[in-house]
Amino acid sequence: MFYSKKLVEAFAYAMRLHQDDKKMGHPIISHVLDVVSLILHFGGDEDTAIAGMLHDTNERAKKPILAEIKHKFNANVAEIVGTCSDAVDVSWKDQKQIRIDLVTSVEKSALLVLSCEVLSNIKRLLFRLHAARNKGQVLSYLDMKGGIDGKLWYYRAFCNALRARKEYPDLLYELEVAVRELENLIY
Repeated sequence: MFYSKKLVEAFAYAMRLHQDDKKMGHPIISHVLDVVSLILHFGGDEDTAIAGMLHDTNERAKKPILAEIKHKFNANVAEIVGTCSDAVDVSWKDQKQIRIDLVTSVEKSALLVLSCEVLSNIKRLLFRLHAARNKGQVLSYLDMKGGIDGKLWYYRAFCNALRARKEYPDLLYELEVAVRELENLIY
């Protein structure tokens, strides 16, 4: 089921759209594949895995592509991708508050994509901090993304909102462990 033609098409589509995109200095496709891996690990179905593969495409595309995603894949995938896309022209803090607020009401598949993306982002930040010769450089890079205090606020608030949902206790546990590790590394 998870190696269907549609999932392979989603991978190729994401590769084309993200061919030059970077996240934290690395090809974004590595983040995308990490998110998909986490979705599958935590029990996501095929549509959720496809949406995870495409979760960053809408916000990074040069033109709106949700209609194209709906046509190529299906309405459910397009809806999940739309839900998980950052709003344009919204401050970092406001965007993160929107995501936290979404956790309380979003449907279960979109919740899984959002949560796996957050876990992937925390893991990548941890990797960078552990590997950094100069942690100050990593922390100064984060200043444009809410700073470390902003990131920690977001990650804690996201965990608190997810805890209230109760759908993904194992994923919540992994998120909380990662946030504690990040706090211990920083403070």
